Amino acid sequence: MSEPRPDTTRSIGVALIWLAVAASLLTAVVAASGGFRFDVAGMLVSIRTAARPLIAAIVFGIAGVIALRRAGAQLPFQNLHHTLTRRGWLMAWGFAIAIGFTTIFGGAHLAGGTDSSGYLSEARLWRERNLRITTPLANELTFANGQHPFIPAGYQPAGTGAGVPGYPPGFPLLMALAGSIGGEQAAFAVVPLSAAGLIIVAFMLGRRLGGPDTALIAAAAVGASPILIFQSVQPMSDVPAAFWWSLAVLLLTHESNRMAAFGGAAAAIACLVRPNLFALTPLLAGLSVWWGGWTRASWLRAIVFVVPPAIAAAAFVYLQQVMFGGATRTGYGPVETLFSIEHVRANLVRYSRWTVFVQSALIAVSIAAPFVIRRRWVDPEMDAGAAARVAWSGLVLYAALQTTYLLYLVFEDWVYFRFLLPALPLVLILESAVIAAACRRAQLPLRGLAVLLIAVLVASWGVGRARSLGAFQLWHSEQRYLDVAEFVRGLPPDAVFVTLQYSGSLWYYQSATLLRWDWIDAGEIDGAIAQLSEKGRPVFAVFDDWELPQVRQRFTGTRFVQRLTSPIFETGPNEIRAQIYAINGTTTGAAGARVSSPPLLAIRIPRTLGAPDPAWRSARWSRR
Repeated sequence: MSEPRPDTTRSIGVALIWLAVAASLLTAVVAASGGFRFDVAGMLVSIRTAARPLIAAIVFGIAGVIALRRAGAQLPFQNLHHTLTRRGWLMAWGFAIAIGFTTIFGGAHLAGGTDSSGYLSEARLWRERNLRITTPLANELTFANGQHPFIPAGYQPAGTGAGVPGYPPGFPLLMALAGSIGGEQAAFAVVPLSAAGLIIVAFMLGRRLGGPDTALIAAAAVGASPILIFQSVQPMSDVPAAFWWSLAVLLLTHESNRMAAFGGAAAAIACLVRPNLFALTPLLAGLSVWWGGWTRASWLRAIVFVVPPAIAAAAFVYLQQVMFGGATRTGYGPVETLFSIEHVRANLVRYSRWTVFVQSALIAVSIAAPFVIRRRWVDPEMDAGAAARVAWSGLVLYAALQTTYLLYLVFEDWVYFRFLLPALPLVLILESAVIAAACRRAQLPLRGLAVLLIAVLVASWGVGRARSLGAFQLWHSEQRYLDVAEFVRGLPPDAVFVTLQYSGSLWYYQSATLLRWDWIDAGEIDGAIAQLSEKGRPVFAVFDDWELPQVRQRFTGTRFVQRLTSPIFETGPNEIRAQIYAINGTTTGAAGARVSSPPLLAIRIPRTLGAPDPAWRSARWSRR
């Protein structure tokens, strides 16, 4: 039997290479979307896992290379690596824009739980230039826990009938600035813009540490980090802190004092967003001296860098003193109650497990990055010594930040892995450097294709992992806060709401009068409701369904619990349901409609970037 002709073998090899590319792209689509199914001429086609197209891509690729070598033909994509080297920044910007739009239009941009509602309401206070809220109900009722029962979650008492926000000022100030420029809805753009900016910073820092291949993979790895995407679709401080801190590191890698000053300003903003970064600022400055070889110029650059964070630290201490009565007292409580050596063992187990759960075990290869960079396996033309020192510094900064949270309070949920986001991009860039070094082992014609496909696969895996963790379903769950706020809009304006989970959102959307059940003792609740009833004030209870067992246990045997039988309102069939109960009898809404009698209604309100609007009453209604 005769051997196939070289031309035929070459054609087969090229076809196999293109099939490998197509299978790789299909792998990316399946990983990002979670799979799909459709009918073709009556035949069902279903792809639910990325494993099969990935295996096909590998088999096609290897077979294609073998066929082309037998034919003595050149491999395709001869100029792809050169193009990526020159134009990779276009892909990074494109990915940044895509992530920005995805997180804006696919996110839960509303005042939801304690943190998001607290940040948004504090931003509003900053715009109003008054950081105190008033709680007049505190002048009518007395509780053993003082002013705490009257204050929404995320706030701290500040004297009788007053409260102050408990969150650090950095993130609310950024939101207030955005709101001053583009209106209150613009505050929701801060986090998506920070996510997009972080991708560009990762690309630029990756280029400085490992060349263009590392830069492209780093942009994909950082931008598609599951925890970054998860935190980018809600108004939380983690992503802005990561952006400003990573920007500070990037600017400090330049030798200019002017860039060091800009880097210091970025670090100051990051520290005001996440105050524990103040402790890492001197460490970063000292590491920058090591990068520069302990010269006088590097010492001067470090001093220039620390000036803005030092000014920010002084302002922060003053604010803590004014609002909470001491530099070591925070909105979360005294520092000595938050950090303890006893937390280390439990947190070490949790953070180790969360790291692999969220980012996969591949993150461990970042440890090899300093060695890979030092040996010029990534980019032979770069200053390997300086880059390796910066790489070591990235690992040191991550370890230092991790140490602060090993001492911090113990949490059970994996979402608290978000605490490490300020230093995580550095580690992901180092991971990308090791991957880029592996790609460099491929022949030049295939090197560009390998880098491109790996970047695509890394990005698609991250997006898919974020999707599986529920990032793009948060808006569906968080919608209940708007549903509750819209229903409460129709209740009497002098109503009092016993709640915890909805205290922040009801305060933000309605300036509602609140009683926090978690600060009220069992023997006090019935007396407080009786006093309010004597004054003709209606009382409602607002809970999530998971809260109700805790409430029943806390107030066992009280008349308050006996009233928690039939909700007057309940949100639709989600994983978490909000429920509203009328506590002191039948109540008439502001428009005169009875809201305490069946049939009960579940209101579905369209998603929005802003606050509820009265026109939404024309939204879809469905009977429970």
